[in-house]
Amino acid sequence: MKNTLIYLIGMPASGKSTFGKLLAQKLNYSFLDLDFLIEKNNNTTIPQIFEKKGEAYFRKIEKKTLQKTFNLEKTIIATGGGTPCFFDNLQKIKEHGIVCFLNIELEILAKRTFETQQKQNDNRPLFKDAASFEELYTLISQKWGDRKKFYQEAHFEIKNNDLNEFFEKIEKIL
Repeated sequence: MKNTLIYLIGMPASGKSTFGKLLAQKLNYSFLDLDFLIEKNNNTTIPQIFEKKGEAYFRKIEKKTLQKTFNLEKTIIATGGGTPCFFDNLQKIKEHGIVCFLNIELEILAKRTFETQQKQNDNRPLFKDAASFEELYTLISQKWGDRKKFYQEAHFEIKNNDLNEFFEKIEKIL
């Protein structure tokens, strides 16, 4: 098998971590959440990094952490929503693995994010200032507009986390 790394990209709340864990189990792969690794390596949360040092600093840490995944094997890697949109990250992950774009409807993304925010459990600093569902939906729509061109460069796309569709497409690649 040539490529043993599978990178999951997509908007925040698209299910990259949840879907990735399930895929890893079914494929007998390891699973790695890039955001979790960043937090572990820096002994702080992503929102705290954004708050104390800003997004530009976070993106540099994110790139360095991403580069550490390139030597792994048989691993599903859930990236952060913005990971493929900065520096040459998308080009590098395409060189080192298979890239799968999890494409979820904006309404679903907004509902998931809003519910998480209501539980005061949110780990999405780019959306923290939204005071209502409508504001959140607008922010998510704007971010989608900025990022979709990167996401659409993935090797393949899965709509609404359809496991059967994933396995049909991944079998053709692997």
